Amino acid sequence: MRKKTKINPKLIEDIIDTIPTGIMGLGISKKINSWDSIENFAKNHAVYTAMDVRKLIAENSPIKKVGFANLELVRIVEEEIKKSKNPSFHAAALKHFEVLCVLAGIDPYTVHMGANWEKVQKIKNKKFTRKSYPKKYAKVIDNLKAKYNRVLENNPDAYLQWCIQNKKNRQVLKDVKAMLQLLEKRNNQK
Repeated sequence: MRKKTKINPKLIEDIIDTIPTGIMGLGISKKINSWDSIENFAKNHAVYTAMDVRKLIAENSPIKKVGFANLELVRIVEEEIKKSKNPSFHAAALKHFEVLCVLAGIDPYTVHMGANWEKVQKIKNKKFTRKSYPKKYAKVIDNLKAKYNRVLENNPDAYLQWCIQNKKNRQVLKDVKAMLQLLEKRNNQK
């Protein structure tokens, strides 16, 4: 059985303000507040396409300041730390480095991974140049750790609530993996 979640009283008040007077007394507020009624409600308020709804949500989201990509980044690291024998941020970040880079807006195929990595790359590819890899992985890890700490220090409640609501939602990870495939193709064509 599905667990009932408590709705914010301000949200209920805002929803009630949008329901025409007279209808509330008919006992249909449960039907009006369902996901099925959102499409008709949106159309009644001149929001005609799914992209318009997405735009409204993005502009007015309570997590806009935190960013869904940062929340996803924290979730990936937290899950890895929980199941790892070596529970450190650095180990978790290295295991999921490419995914975390995409979430942070960094092309993982432009990150220099250190001196040993460079030696291996030079053996594999005689045309290897350092200029193709302007970002150092240590700086990228520091950047990821700063985002991770910022979310957990400034918005722990928002993160926990987001995790509960998105426990089974892995769409962002699917999108990131598709993006990684495109970036890898582009990188291999060079």
